[in-house]
Amino acid sequence: MGLGDTAAAEATAPVSAVDSRVGTMGEDQGQHVFVSYVRDDDAEVDALCRVLDASQIPYWRDRTSLAPGDAWKSKIREAIQSGALVFLACFSDKSRARGKSTMNEELLLAIEEFRKMPPGRTWLIPVRFDDGDIPAFELGPNKMLSDLNFVDLFGDAYAAQAGALVTTIHKLMGSASPSARDTLTVVREVTDSARPAMLRSLTKEWLADTARKIQLDDLVSQEVRRILHSLNDSDQFPSNLADTSDAAVVTTLVDTAQRYWKLVEPFCYSLQVAARWGNPEQLGPWANGIKAIATKTTDIRSGSVVLSEVREVAAAITIVVAALSCASSETWENFRVLLADPVIPDPYQRLGNLPLLDSTSFFEPFKSAELAANVLSRAEMTDDSIEDSIAFYSQRRGGRYYTPFADWVHAMLRPVFEEQMLDASTYDREFDRAEIFLGVIDQDVETIRYVDHPNSEFFTRSRWFGRSTWRTANHISNPLAELNEQLDRQGTSWPPLQSGLFGNDLARAKEAIARYGSDFAQVARQR
Repeated sequence: MGLGDTAAAEATAPVSAVDSRVGTMGEDQGQHVFVSYVRDDDAEVDALCRVLDASQIPYWRDRTSLAPGDAWKSKIREAIQSGALVFLACFSDKSRARGKSTMNEELLLAIEEFRKMPPGRTWLIPVRFDDGDIPAFELGPNKMLSDLNFVDLFGDAYAAQAGALVTTIHKLMGSASPSARDTLTVVREVTDSARPAMLRSLTKEWLADTARKIQLDDLVSQEVRRILHSLNDSDQFPSNLADTSDAAVVTTLVDTAQRYWKLVEPFCYSLQVAARWGNPEQLGPWANGIKAIATKTTDIRSGSVVLSEVREVAAAITIVVAALSCASSETWENFRVLLADPVIPDPYQRLGNLPLLDSTSFFEPFKSAELAANVLSRAEMTDDSIEDSIAFYSQRRGGRYYTPFADWVHAMLRPVFEEQMLDASTYDREFDRAEIFLGVIDQDVETIRYVDHPNSEFFTRSRWFGRSTWRTANHISNPLAELNEQLDRQGTSWPPLQSGLFGNDLARAKEAIARYGSDFAQVARQR
């Protein structure tokens, strides 16, 4: 949607189409933005005001701009009539449901002021927090509030729309600002709930525009820095357990795993797009991001062992996103760049650097807390709360999952891939294929790394075994057999080999598949 206050015919024009029409207002009009809203929209308005703050745009908001003892009605009237550079009227289902509100009074005052202004003046800007209609306020003869171009601060459009709003306000203030900087500001300040869709949308838009390479790199790097900052924050992610009772430990681990996912979720939405559509030369920011997250989450640190282990949720899930996106779209060069080639510092300093795929697995995050992994998975895949899921297992009302963490990852990533895989059966099948390919590549990486080690047979075993083991055991899927068949049929022309995986060596690929397949069959027999 657009922005500004032009005629009805321009109501749906894109933001870029109206920016050039925005003029600079005189200083007698004031230098603040008046934010009009209902209290039920506090969270959305908080996010909007953080964007304005970060963009150095002064604003007037009743909660922060009224002092104790102020005659609030006269102060609001004064702020609208004498000081507002722009009036933002914020609407949502919550505001539409109100029979009476102070916002309605503010909006009527704003309409009085707007009627006094010259035609085409940008001053009254509707803002939507959802996709509902703009209320039917009359601005004058044959002109309604809904005729004005509006800003959508929700969903995929959030970043572009908020960036355009900031740019427009800066122009009205007489201080034009680069749109790229505005967009990065918006992403930095936006609420967590809007961030994943925003990162996906911007990655799609900027990945296809070579002129945006620097901005896209900055965008991804900014997101990775946010993740690393949070991982270092002991208030967000403590290293010790406050309560060591069994139920409290399980509850803490489940809650912590869920928060690690929410932390990396926006990065994963961007990574899914880049791994699928980008080329190897473009993938540096995401490859560096995965490595940085894996390095941070596998660092040896003091504190609770189970809390240290669950940190690997962040690394494991980003690795699976890259694998699933690359394997399902068969962008094998991207798989190599993102997952097969990278190494990180080995926290145990065994043989120099540690291959990225050896840094974690489906097993590592809960290897000392199997019950917590089952509660995590059950709480996600049923309507049970964490407490009810703990009771379910403590009272032995049912069996446990074969691969609880992999099952949880599978459930959490479904929305990330909803645009790429439209039906559940396709998603399930591609998830199996990605698991198998992760395991085979890890097997190859391990074999090469420990080729001269005296106990190489012990060390060179992949740990990437997930849902595909029990699905194969139950004759639901057999992607390993399909992989073998493809390699036998295509030989040296097999696309993964052509992309540089397995060192372009056919014999090496066959050995990795055979060795992983032997272990896979053993694991599957236990399902």
